[in-house]
Amino acid sequence: MIIRTERLILRPLTPADAETAYRGWTGDADVAKYVSWLPHRSIADTEEWLREIQWEQEDADNISPRDNYIWGFVLKETGELFGSGGLIWDDGRQLYQVGYNIMKSHWNKGYTTEAMKGVLGFAAASLGIKRVAGGHAKDNLASERVIKKLGFVYDRDDITPHIDGVRYFDSREYHLDL
Repeated sequence: MIIRTERLILRPLTPADAETAYRGWTGDADVAKYVSWLPHRSIADTEEWLREIQWEQEDADNISPRDNYIWGFVLKETGELFGSGGLIWDDGRQLYQVGYNIMKSHWNKGYTTEAMKGVLGFAAASLGIKRVAGGHAKDNLASERVIKKLGFVYDRDDITPHIDGVRYFDSREYHLDL
């Protein structure tokens, strides 16, 4: 499933994207500062992640149910792949949660908000999703701006565990009715 917005093309990521993703955002400690995953240590880590998130649709009208729907974010004008994001199943809340990461060179240009509007449109129209969750580390003001621009409604403050099981960060949780 390809999603087109004014400036972007959102497309499924492929194994061929590993080096670009690793050098651009999955291996960047600054990009991973406010998320629960660890920066990838090698291109092999990114290749493994790409295998985990791969999804296919059988045809345009038959999208297979999945735990995650992740797209690569590509600039229409240049064809540059600069980030990824989508819908991740949250067992605790029994909802899809939005998630996104982009290269630092593309921060503060409105791309994440634009991409996620496309993802949310897909969620409602193609998957029939009625509500999604969203969240951000309290200190991640840029992600807070994205969540608010998308129209999410604040639910509560929380503490989010890091994947390493040792660290935690203060977070804010939201929902959006589609």
